[in-house]
Amino acid sequence: MATRTDLRAVLPTGEARALLTSITAQFRARGAACGPVLFGSHRVPEAALVPYELVELLDPIIEDLVIAARVRERRAADDGRRYSVDEAAEELGITLD
Repeated sequence: MATRTDLRAVLPTGEARALLTSITAQFRARGAACGPVLFGSHRVPEAALVPYELVELLDPIIEDLVIAARVRERRAADDGRRYSVDEAAEELGITLD
């Protein structure tokens, strides 16, 4: 089975399906140390099975990466225009008191 120690090994999708029970048993036994199992058509990596323990460890990092990608998109789309509070209120149809 492909493990984190051999990231170049990719299981064919059908083989990954057939091994799913044994893969999850290894995840249960070894947790995050098991690493991802890569699979895809014609041994081209398309997806990965990951122990949930590893997902829990990576979740904060994944969240940071998603936020960083959004920031990059917003920066790329930024035309440099800035609004005062009064301008923003007027554009949004809000009356400030």
